[in-house]
Amino acid sequence: MNSQRYFVCSACLRPSFAPNTKSGREILNCHWCKSTARERAIILEIRKSYLQMKARNPFRSLRILGVSDGYLTSTVLTKIYRKQYVNYHYHLDPKLDITEVSSHLISTADIISCSEVLEHVEPPIQKAFLGLYQLLRTNGKLVLSVPHTDINGTHVEHFPVMTESRILSRENGLVLEGKGPKGELFAFGDLTFHGGIGATLEYRIFSKNSLEQNLEAAGFKRLKSCNNNIFFGVYWEPWSRVWTATK
Repeated sequence: MNSQRYFVCSACLRPSFAPNTKSGREILNCHWCKSTARERAIILEIRKSYLQMKARNPFRSLRILGVSDGYLTSTVLTKIYRKQYVNYHYHLDPKLDITEVSSHLISTADIISCSEVLEHVEPPIQKAFLGLYQLLRTNGKLVLSVPHTDINGTHVEHFPVMTESRILSRENGLVLEGKGPKGELFAFGDLTFHGGIGATLEYRIFSKNSLEQNLEAAGFKRLKSCNNNIFFGVYWEPWSRVWTATK
């Protein structure tokens, strides 16, 4: 029989436990709300950032912006922050394209939650980092997670910059097709999807270094890779950490 790992869940704030099988960002599910270690890490950093901002200015109304947050994260943040939190999507209302931020959203967020999104954005990825920077107010905080390797890993872009790209079904499976900058045609098979087919195509694998470089190039400062926090059930290997960065 496996032993249990005990913690206080940062999502539902209940004393909880999970089977102590192995570490991992998508396991150690809370017994009560079923949150994963990664979801608890995101919610914990948002809670901390919110309290820090309120301590500096108690009467300021803060705005938290979600970038395609998952169901559990958006449910928890809506329950805590109510109308202060809005979750945006690429395909559903309210809509947000972080590669081309609408003018009415520029400099409107105090805190951004962006978890497991940037690996699915079409290249060039730097446009997405710039978009996240534009969304934040001065001194705003980005709470970010993407799958990434450790410091010795290498950044991998699966596909070049293309226009008119689309996923098509062929006899030998799904294929990503598009045009290059000179009109040349590209077709790629052996695609990797996360959590479903379509909008969840994996375009890249970040390294720790490439993630830092993209954040810094967009203008972010005070980059921080968040440590494990066993008390709140945040525990996994030292890669694919949750990050925070400040505008």
